[in-house]
Amino acid sequence: MERISEQISQKVIDFLQKYRLLQGKNKLLTAFSGGPDSLCLLDILYKLSKEYTFELAAGHLNHNWRAEESMQEAIQAKNYCEDRGIEFYTETLPPELPHTEEEARNRRYEFLNRTAKKSGATAILTGHTKTDQVETVLYRILKGTGLQGLTGIPAIRGQEGFPAIYRPLLEDVCRQQCIKYCEENNLSPGYDPSNYDEKYLRNRIRHSLLPELRTYNNAVDSALLRLSIISGESGEIIAEYTDKLKRKAVKGFDLIYTEEFLKFSKPVKKRILMDFLAKNSIEYTFERVEEVFKFIMEHAGSKSGKTFSIAKDAWLFVSSKEIKIIEHIRSKPSETVLPVLYTGKTVHQELNVSLIIEKWQAGIPKKFPEESKNIVYADLSGIKGELSLRTRRPGDIIRPFGMQEKTKLKKYLINRGIPEHTRDEIPLLVEDKEVLWAAGVGISEKLRVKKVPTHIIKLEKIYK
Repeated sequence: MERISEQISQKVIDFLQKYRLLQGKNKLLTAFSGGPDSLCLLDILYKLSKEYTFELAAGHLNHNWRAEESMQEAIQAKNYCEDRGIEFYTETLPPELPHTEEEARNRRYEFLNRTAKKSGATAILTGHTKTDQVETVLYRILKGTGLQGLTGIPAIRGQEGFPAIYRPLLEDVCRQQCIKYCEENNLSPGYDPSNYDEKYLRNRIRHSLLPELRTYNNAVDSALLRLSIISGESGEIIAEYTDKLKRKAVKGFDLIYTEEFLKFSKPVKKRILMDFLAKNSIEYTFERVEEVFKFIMEHAGSKSGKTFSIAKDAWLFVSSKEIKIIEHIRSKPSETVLPVLYTGKTVHQELNVSLIIEKWQAGIPKKFPEESKNIVYADLSGIKGELSLRTRRPGDIIRPFGMQEKTKLKKYLINRGIPEHTRDEIPLLVEDKEVLWAAGVGISEKLRVKKVPTHIIKLEKIYK
Protein backbone atom coordinates (compact mmCIF):
# COMPACT_ATOMS: atom_id res chain seq x y z
CA MET A 1 0.00 0.00 0.00
CA GLU A 2 1.25 3.46 -0.92
CA ARG A 3 2.32 5.46 2.11
CA ILE A 4 0.67 8.77 3.01
CA SER A 5 4.00 10.47 2.23
CA GLU A 6 3.91 9.39 -1.42
CA GLN A 7 0.23 10.34 -1.76
CA ILE A 8 0.72 13.86 -0.42
CA SER A 9 3.96 14.38 -2.36
CA GLN A 10 2.21 13.47 -5.63
CA LYS A 11 -0.64 15.88 -4.87
CA VAL A 12 1.86 18.67 -4.24
CA ILE A 13 3.67 17.84 -7.51
CA ASP A 14 0.35 17.90 -9.41
CA PHE A 15 -0.53 21.27 -7.90
CA LEU A 16 2.85 22.84 -8.63
CA GLN A 17 2.83 21.55 -12.20
CA LYS A 18 -0.68 22.91 -12.74
CA TYR A 19 0.54 26.42 -11.84
CA ARG A 20 3.95 26.02 -13.56
CA LEU A 21 5.89 26.44 -10.34
CA LEU A 22 8.24 23.54 -11.02
CA GLN A 23 9.37 25.06 -14.31
CA GLY A 24 11.90 27.78 -15.06
CA LYS A 25 13.60 29.91 -12.45
CA ASN A 26 10.98 29.97 -9.70
CA LYS A 27 11.82 30.74 -6.09
CA LEU A 28 9.21 29.45 -3.65
CA LEU A 29 8.91 31.16 -0.27
CA THR A 30 7.10 28.86 2.16
CA ALA A 31 5.35 30.10 5.31
CA PHE A 32 6.92 27.93 8.00
CA SER A 33 5.46 27.98 11.50
CA GLY A 34 7.00 24.62 12.41
CA GLY A 35 3.58 23.00 12.92
CA PRO A 36 2.67 19.72 11.18
CA ASP A 37 1.02 21.33 8.13
CA SER A 38 3.83 23.73 7.22
CA LEU A 39 6.52 21.20 8.16
CA CYS A 40 4.91 18.59 5.90
CA LEU A 41 4.76 21.06 2.97
CA LEU A 42 8.31 22.38 3.44
CA ASP A 43 9.76 18.89 3.75
CA ILE A 44 8.08 17.79 0.50
CA LEU A 45 9.32 20.95 -1.27
CA TYR A 46 12.84 20.37 0.05
CA LYS A 47 12.89 16.87 -1.45
CA LEU A 48 11.41 18.09 -4.72
CA SER A 49 14.00 20.89 -4.95
CA LYS A 50 16.68 18.24 -5.48
CA GLU A 51 14.82 16.93 -8.52
CA TYR A 52 13.40 20.14 -10.01
CA THR A 53 14.96 23.53 -10.83
CA PHE A 54 13.14 25.82 -8.37
CA GLU A 55 14.85 27.53 -5.42
CA LEU A 56 13.40 27.26 -1.93
CA ALA A 57 13.16 29.65 1.02
CA ALA A 58 11.26 29.57 4.30
CA GLY A 59 9.79 32.43 6.33
CA HIS A 60 9.02 32.09 10.04
CA LEU A 61 7.20 34.85 11.90
CA ASN A 62 7.57 34.69 15.68
CA HIS A 63 4.32 36.22 16.96
CA ASN A 64 5.95 36.36 20.40
CA TRP A 65 2.76 35.48 22.26
CA ARG A 66 4.50 32.99 24.56
CA ALA A 67 7.97 34.52 25.05
CA GLU A 68 10.43 31.64 25.64
CA GLU A 69 8.28 28.96 23.96
CA SER A 70 7.86 31.12 20.85
CA MET A 71 11.62 31.67 20.72
CA GLN A 72 12.27 27.93 20.96
CA GLU A 73 9.88 27.32 18.06
CA ALA A 74 11.76 29.91 15.98
CA ILE A 75 15.08 28.21 16.81
CA GLN A 76 13.64 24.79 15.92
CA ALA A 77 12.39 26.15 12.56
CA LYS A 78 15.79 27.72 11.88
CA ASN A 79 17.64 24.48 12.75
CA TYR A 80 15.46 22.44 10.42
CA CYS A 81 16.25 24.83 7.54
CA GLU A 82 19.97 25.15 8.30
CA ASP A 83 20.39 21.35 8.46
CA ARG A 84 19.00 21.12 4.91
CA GLY A 85 20.51 24.30 3.45
CA ILE A 86 17.14 25.99 3.05
CA GLU A 87 17.33 29.79 2.90
CA PHE A 88 15.68 30.97 6.14
CA TYR A 89 14.10 34.31 7.10
CA THR A 90 12.57 35.25 10.44
CA GLU A 91 11.20 38.24 12.33
CA THR A 92 9.88 38.65 15.87
CA LEU A 93 6.86 40.84 16.59
CA PRO A 94 6.79 43.24 19.56
CA PRO A 95 5.04 41.59 22.53
CA GLU A 96 2.70 44.56 23.09
CA LEU A 97 0.76 44.02 19.83
CA PRO A 98 -2.86 42.83 20.23
CA HIS A 99 -3.10 39.04 20.58
CA THR A 100 -5.97 38.63 18.11
CA GLU A 101 -6.50 36.30 15.15
CA GLU A 102 -6.93 39.21 12.74
CA GLU A 103 -3.77 41.00 13.94
CA ALA A 104 -1.76 37.77 13.68
CA ARG A 105 -3.02 37.07 10.17
CA ASN A 106 -2.34 40.61 8.92
CA ARG A 107 1.18 40.65 10.38
CA ARG A 108 1.92 37.21 8.96
CA TYR A 109 1.07 38.22 5.38
CA GLU A 110 2.87 41.55 5.73
CA PHE A 111 5.97 39.61 6.81
CA LEU A 112 5.65 37.12 3.94
CA ASN A 113 5.28 39.91 1.38
CA ARG A 114 8.26 41.78 2.80
CA THR A 115 10.33 38.60 2.78
CA ALA A 116 9.26 37.74 -0.76
CA LYS A 117 10.61 41.08 -1.98
CA LYS A 118 13.80 40.73 0.03
CA SER A 119 14.48 37.17 -1.12
CA GLY A 120 13.38 37.60 -4.74
CA ALA A 121 10.65 34.96 -4.37
CA THR A 122 8.31 34.44 -7.34
CA ALA A 123 5.59 32.70 -5.29
CA ILE A 124 4.46 32.43 -1.66
CA LEU A 125 3.24 29.03 -0.44
CA THR A 126 1.26 28.31 2.73
CA GLY A 127 0.39 25.01 4.40
CA HIS A 128 -3.39 25.48 4.60
CA THR A 129 -5.17 22.14 4.40
CA LYS A 130 -8.63 20.81 3.61
CA THR A 131 -9.27 20.87 7.38
CA ASP A 132 -8.56 24.62 7.47
CA GLN A 133 -11.06 25.04 4.62
CA VAL A 134 -13.80 23.22 6.57
CA GLU A 135 -13.15 25.35 9.67
CA THR A 136 -13.08 28.56 7.61
CA VAL A 137 -16.42 27.84 5.89
CA LEU A 138 -18.06 27.12 9.26
CA TYR A 139 -16.45 30.22 10.77
CA ARG A 140 -17.86 32.35 7.96
CA ILE A 141 -21.32 30.83 8.32
CA LEU A 142 -21.26 31.93 11.96
CA LYS A 143 -19.98 35.38 10.95
CA GLY A 144 -22.68 35.80 8.30
CA THR A 145 -20.35 36.69 5.43
CA GLY A 146 -22.81 35.57 2.75
CA LEU A 147 -22.30 33.52 -0.41
CA GLN A 148 -18.86 34.92 -1.20
CA GLY A 149 -17.54 34.09 2.24
CA LEU A 150 -18.70 30.48 1.89
CA THR A 151 -16.25 29.92 -0.96
CA GLY A 152 -13.64 29.72 1.77
CA ILE A 153 -9.89 30.06 1.25
CA PRO A 154 -8.80 30.28 -2.42
CA ALA A 155 -6.18 27.81 -3.63
CA ILE A 156 -4.42 30.73 -5.30
CA ARG A 157 -4.73 34.43 -4.54
CA GLY A 158 -3.15 37.11 -6.68
CA GLN A 159 -1.69 40.22 -5.06
CA GLU A 160 -0.96 43.62 -6.52
CA GLY A 161 2.75 44.36 -6.25
CA PHE A 162 3.63 41.06 -4.55
CA PRO A 163 3.88 37.40 -5.64
CA ALA A 164 0.68 35.34 -5.67
CA ILE A 165 -0.11 33.10 -2.69
CA TYR A 166 -0.47 29.36 -3.42
CA ARG A 167 -1.90 26.65 -1.15
CA PRO A 168 -0.86 23.21 -2.45
CA LEU A 169 -2.48 21.17 0.37
CA LEU A 170 -5.81 22.98 0.48
CA GLU A 171 -8.01 20.87 -1.77
CA ASP A 172 -6.83 17.29 -1.20
CA VAL A 173 -4.89 16.99 2.07
CA CYS A 174 -6.29 17.09 5.62
CA ARG A 175 -4.47 17.98 8.83
CA GLN A 176 -4.39 14.38 10.06
CA GLN A 177 -2.57 13.34 6.89
CA CYS A 178 0.09 16.01 7.54
CA ILE A 179 0.59 14.64 11.04
CA LYS A 180 0.90 11.14 9.58
CA TYR A 181 3.47 12.42 7.04
CA CYS A 182 5.59 13.84 9.88
CA GLU A 183 5.44 10.50 11.72
CA GLU A 184 6.45 8.52 8.62
CA ASN A 185 9.40 10.84 8.00
CA ASN A 186 10.59 11.10 11.64
CA LEU A 187 9.87 14.83 11.79
CA SER A 188 9.06 16.60 15.05
CA PRO A 189 6.49 19.35 14.46
CA GLY A 190 5.80 21.99 17.07
CA TYR A 191 2.32 22.26 18.58
CA ASP A 192 1.33 25.80 19.53
CA PRO A 193 -0.67 25.68 22.82
CA SER A 194 -2.60 28.78 21.72
CA ASN A 195 -4.24 26.57 19.06
CA TYR A 196 -6.09 24.88 21.92
CA ASP A 197 -7.17 28.05 23.70
CA GLU A 198 -10.93 28.23 23.19
CA LYS A 199 -11.16 31.95 23.84
CA TYR A 200 -10.47 32.15 20.08
CA LEU A 201 -13.52 31.40 17.94
CA ARG A 202 -11.59 29.28 15.42
CA ASN A 203 -10.35 27.04 18.22
CA ARG A 204 -13.88 26.61 19.61
CA ILE A 205 -15.01 25.63 16.13
CA ARG A 206 -12.12 23.14 15.81
CA HIS A 207 -12.29 21.54 19.24
CA SER A 208 -15.94 21.87 20.26
CA LEU A 209 -18.38 22.77 17.46
CA LEU A 210 -17.10 20.50 14.66
CA PRO A 211 -16.85 17.40 16.89
CA GLU A 212 -20.42 18.09 18.06
CA LEU A 213 -21.67 18.53 14.47
CA ARG A 214 -20.07 15.22 13.50
CA THR A 215 -22.41 13.47 15.98
CA TYR A 216 -25.32 14.75 13.84
CA ASN A 217 -23.62 14.01 10.50
CA ASN A 218 -20.32 12.14 10.47
CA ALA A 219 -19.72 13.47 6.93
CA VAL A 220 -20.21 17.12 7.93
CA ASP A 221 -16.69 17.99 6.73
CA SER A 222 -17.52 16.78 3.23
CA ALA A 223 -20.86 18.60 3.36
CA LEU A 224 -19.14 21.88 4.24
CA LEU A 225 -16.57 21.40 1.47
CA ARG A 226 -19.40 20.74 -1.02
CA LEU A 227 -21.10 23.92 0.19
CA SER A 228 -17.83 25.78 -0.46
CA ILE A 229 -17.59 24.38 -4.00
CA ILE A 230 -21.25 25.12 -4.80
CA SER A 231 -20.86 28.66 -3.40
CA GLY A 232 -17.77 29.18 -5.51
CA GLU A 233 -19.53 28.03 -8.68
CA SER A 234 -22.58 30.17 -7.91
CA GLY A 235 -20.27 33.08 -7.21
CA GLU A 236 -18.62 32.64 -10.60
CA ILE A 237 -22.01 32.89 -12.33
CA ILE A 238 -22.84 36.06 -10.38
CA ALA A 239 -19.36 37.47 -11.03
CA GLU A 240 -19.74 36.86 -14.76
CA TYR A 241 -22.90 38.97 -14.68
CA THR A 242 -21.66 41.71 -12.34
CA ASP A 243 -18.20 41.98 -13.97
CA LYS A 244 -19.84 43.17 -17.18
CA LEU A 245 -21.95 45.68 -15.25
CA LYS A 246 -19.18 47.14 -13.14
CA ARG A 247 -16.53 47.79 -15.81
CA LYS A 248 -17.34 51.49 -15.87
CA ALA A 249 -17.71 51.73 -12.10
CA VAL A 250 -14.69 49.85 -10.72
CA LYS A 251 -11.03 50.50 -11.52
CA GLY A 252 -8.54 47.89 -10.39
CA PHE A 253 -8.59 46.70 -6.79
CA ASP A 254 -9.01 49.98 -5.01
CA LEU A 255 -11.27 52.49 -6.73
CA ILE A 256 -15.01 52.79 -7.37
CA TYR A 257 -16.48 55.72 -9.29
CA THR A 258 -19.37 57.00 -7.19
CA GLU A 259 -21.60 58.26 -9.99
CA GLU A 260 -21.50 54.92 -11.83
CA PHE A 261 -21.88 52.93 -8.58
CA LEU A 262 -25.11 54.77 -7.72
CA LYS A 263 -26.74 53.61 -10.97
CA PHE A 264 -26.84 49.97 -9.84
CA SER A 265 -29.59 48.16 -7.96
CA LYS A 266 -29.07 47.61 -4.24
CA PRO A 267 -28.10 43.89 -4.56
CA VAL A 268 -25.50 44.70 -7.26
CA LYS A 269 -24.10 47.54 -5.14
CA LYS A 270 -23.66 45.16 -2.20
CA ARG A 271 -22.02 42.52 -4.37
CA ILE A 272 -19.55 45.11 -5.66
CA LEU A 273 -18.80 46.18 -2.06
CA MET A 274 -18.17 42.59 -0.95
CA ASP A 275 -15.79 42.13 -3.89
CA PHE A 276 -14.11 45.43 -3.07
CA LEU A 277 -13.55 44.57 0.60
CA ALA A 278 -12.32 41.06 -0.22
CA LYS A 279 -9.83 42.32 -2.82
CA ASN A 280 -8.46 44.78 -0.26
CA SER A 281 -8.04 41.94 2.29
CA ILE A 282 -10.64 43.41 4.65
CA GLU A 283 -12.67 40.81 6.49
CA TYR A 284 -16.37 41.51 6.24
CA THR A 285 -19.66 40.29 7.67
CA PHE A 286 -23.26 40.89 6.63
CA GLU A 287 -23.46 43.66 9.24
CA ARG A 288 -20.23 45.27 8.03
CA VAL A 289 -21.41 45.33 4.41
CA GLU A 290 -24.71 46.91 5.53
CA GLU A 291 -22.77 49.47 7.55
CA VAL A 292 -20.47 50.34 4.63
CA PHE A 293 -23.41 50.50 2.21
CA LYS A 294 -25.31 52.87 4.49
CA PHE A 295 -22.25 55.12 4.93
CA ILE A 296 -21.72 55.33 1.17
CA MET A 297 -25.35 56.17 0.45
CA GLU A 298 -25.35 58.88 3.14
CA HIS A 299 -22.15 60.56 1.91
CA ALA A 300 -22.12 59.91 -1.85
CA GLY A 301 -22.94 63.57 -2.44
CA SER A 302 -20.03 64.92 -0.38
CA LYS A 303 -17.78 67.14 -2.48
CA SER A 304 -14.61 66.86 -0.38
CA GLY A 305 -15.46 63.42 0.99
CA LYS A 306 -16.02 61.63 4.30
CA THR A 307 -14.03 58.84 5.94
CA PHE A 308 -15.07 55.75 7.87
CA SER A 309 -12.76 53.46 9.86
CA ILE A 310 -12.91 50.03 8.26
CA ALA A 311 -9.87 48.20 9.66
CA LYS A 312 -6.64 48.91 11.49
CA ASP A 313 -4.85 51.67 9.56
CA ALA A 314 -7.52 51.61 6.83
CA TRP A 315 -10.39 53.97 6.17
CA LEU A 316 -13.13 54.02 3.56
CA PHE A 317 -13.15 57.34 1.72
CA VAL A 318 -16.41 58.37 0.06
CA SER A 319 -17.01 61.46 -2.07
CA SER A 320 -19.20 62.45 -4.97
CA LYS A 321 -16.33 61.37 -7.24
CA GLU A 322 -14.90 58.20 -5.77
CA ILE A 323 -14.96 55.43 -3.18
CA LYS A 324 -11.63 53.95 -2.08
CA ILE A 325 -9.56 52.58 0.79
CA ILE A 326 -7.03 55.02 2.26
CA GLU A 327 -4.24 54.42 4.77
CA HIS A 328 -4.42 57.73 6.62
CA ILE A 329 -6.99 60.43 7.33
CA ARG A 330 -4.38 63.19 7.13
CA SER A 331 -0.99 63.20 5.46
CA LYS A 332 2.05 64.28 7.42
CA PRO A 333 2.97 67.70 6.02
CA SER A 334 6.50 68.26 4.80
CA GLU A 335 8.50 70.72 6.92
CA THR A 336 10.78 71.62 4.02
CA VAL A 337 10.44 75.12 2.49
CA LEU A 338 12.49 75.67 -0.66
CA PRO A 339 13.27 79.08 -2.18
CA VAL A 340 12.15 79.32 -5.81
CA LEU A 341 13.88 81.36 -8.52
CA TYR A 342 11.80 83.27 -11.06
CA THR A 343 13.44 81.10 -13.70
CA GLY A 344 14.93 77.70 -13.04
CA LYS A 345 14.25 74.32 -11.49
CA THR A 346 13.47 73.56 -7.84
CA VAL A 347 13.55 69.93 -6.68
CA HIS A 348 11.52 68.96 -3.61
CA GLN A 349 12.70 65.48 -2.63
CA GLU A 350 10.06 64.88 0.06
CA LEU A 351 7.20 65.68 -2.30
CA ASN A 352 9.00 63.85 -5.11
CA VAL A 353 8.43 66.75 -7.54
CA SER A 354 10.33 69.35 -9.56
CA LEU A 355 8.97 72.89 -10.02
CA ILE A 356 10.16 74.50 -13.25
CA ILE A 357 9.64 78.18 -14.12
CA GLU A 358 10.50 79.31 -17.64
CA LYS A 359 10.09 82.63 -19.42
CA TRP A 360 7.29 82.75 -21.97
CA GLN A 361 8.72 82.64 -25.50
CA ALA A 362 5.57 82.47 -27.66
CA GLY A 363 2.86 84.95 -28.61
CA ILE A 364 -0.71 85.14 -27.32
CA PRO A 365 -1.78 81.62 -26.25
CA LYS A 366 -4.80 80.18 -28.06
CA LYS A 367 -5.78 78.07 -25.07
CA PHE A 368 -4.88 77.99 -21.38
CA PRO A 369 -4.23 74.74 -19.43
CA GLU A 370 -7.03 73.34 -17.27
CA GLU A 371 -6.67 74.08 -13.56
CA SER A 372 -6.42 70.36 -12.79
CA LYS A 373 -3.22 70.09 -14.84
CA ASN A 374 0.27 70.49 -13.43
CA ILE A 375 1.09 73.44 -15.68
CA VAL A 376 0.01 77.10 -15.66
CA TYR A 377 0.58 80.15 -17.84
CA ALA A 378 1.20 83.03 -15.46
CA ASP A 379 1.96 86.71 -15.24
CA LEU A 380 4.64 87.15 -12.56
CA SER A 381 5.21 90.84 -13.28
CA GLY A 382 3.13 91.86 -10.26
CA ILE A 383 4.87 89.50 -7.84
CA LYS A 384 7.50 91.35 -5.82
CA GLY A 385 8.20 89.07 -2.88
CA GLU A 386 10.27 85.91 -2.56
CA LEU A 387 8.78 82.69 -3.87
CA SER A 388 8.93 79.33 -2.14
CA LEU A 389 7.75 75.75 -2.66
CA ARG A 390 6.19 73.92 0.27
CA THR A 391 3.02 72.29 1.61
CA ARG A 392 0.29 74.16 3.47
CA ARG A 393 0.71 75.93 6.82
CA PRO A 394 -1.75 77.42 9.31
CA GLY A 395 -2.73 80.93 8.22
CA ASP A 396 -2.22 80.33 4.48
CA ILE A 397 -4.46 82.44 2.25
CA ILE A 398 -5.26 82.61 -1.46
CA ARG A 399 -7.08 85.00 -3.75
CA PRO A 400 -9.02 82.52 -5.93
CA PHE A 401 -8.89 83.10 -9.67
CA GLY A 402 -11.68 85.46 -10.73
CA MET A 403 -12.15 86.91 -7.23
CA GLN A 404 -10.84 90.05 -5.52
CA GLU A 405 -11.26 88.90 -1.91
CA LYS A 406 -8.73 86.65 -0.22
CA THR A 407 -9.87 83.52 1.58
CA LYS A 408 -8.27 80.93 3.85
CA LEU A 409 -6.56 78.17 1.91
CA LYS A 410 -8.39 75.53 3.97
CA LYS A 411 -11.78 76.93 2.93
CA TYR A 412 -10.61 77.18 -0.68
CA LEU A 413 -9.55 73.52 -0.75
CA ILE A 414 -12.83 72.42 0.83
CA ASN A 415 -14.80 74.42 -1.74
CA ARG A 416 -12.74 72.82 -4.51
CA GLY A 417 -13.66 69.38 -3.17
CA ILE A 418 -10.13 68.38 -2.17
CA PRO A 419 -10.21 65.43 0.28
CA GLU A 420 -8.69 66.10 3.69
CA HIS A 421 -6.28 63.15 3.43
CA THR A 422 -4.60 64.71 0.37
CA ARG A 423 -4.52 68.41 1.35
CA ASP A 424 -1.10 68.20 3.00
CA GLU A 425 0.36 66.52 -0.09
CA ILE A 426 -0.37 69.40 -2.50
CA PRO A 427 2.76 71.32 -3.64
CA LEU A 428 2.19 75.06 -3.21
CA LEU A 429 3.94 77.97 -4.91
CA VAL A 430 3.85 80.65 -2.25
CA GLU A 431 4.71 84.31 -1.77
CA ASP A 432 5.12 84.58 2.00
CA LYS A 433 1.79 83.20 3.33
CA GLU A 434 -0.15 83.89 0.16
CA VAL A 435 -0.59 80.91 -2.15
CA LEU A 436 -0.10 81.71 -5.83
CA TRP A 437 -0.64 78.18 -7.12
CA ALA A 438 -1.97 75.01 -5.54
CA ALA A 439 -0.66 72.51 -8.08
CA GLY A 440 -3.42 70.61 -9.81
CA VAL A 441 -6.10 72.60 -7.97
CA GLY A 442 -6.06 76.24 -9.07
CA ILE A 443 -4.17 79.52 -9.29
CA SER A 444 -4.42 82.89 -7.59
CA GLU A 445 -5.96 85.94 -9.24
CA LYS A 446 -2.49 87.48 -8.77
CA LEU A 447 -1.17 85.27 -11.61
CA ARG A 448 -3.91 86.25 -14.07
CA VAL A 449 -2.63 86.81 -17.59
CA LYS A 450 -3.99 90.01 -19.11
CA LYS A 451 -2.77 89.30 -22.62
CA VAL A 452 0.54 87.48 -22.85
CA PRO A 453 2.03 85.32 -20.04
CA THR A 454 5.41 86.24 -18.66
CA HIS A 455 6.18 82.67 -17.55
CA ILE A 456 5.23 79.00 -17.79
CA ILE A 457 5.19 77.15 -14.46
CA LYS A 458 5.33 73.34 -14.52
CA LEU A 459 5.31 70.65 -11.88
CA GLU A 460 6.86 67.29 -12.76
CA LYS A 461 7.04 64.03 -10.83
CA ILE A 462 10.51 62.70 -10.11
CA TYR A 463 10.82 59.08 -11.22
CA LYS A 464 13.35 57.28 -9.09
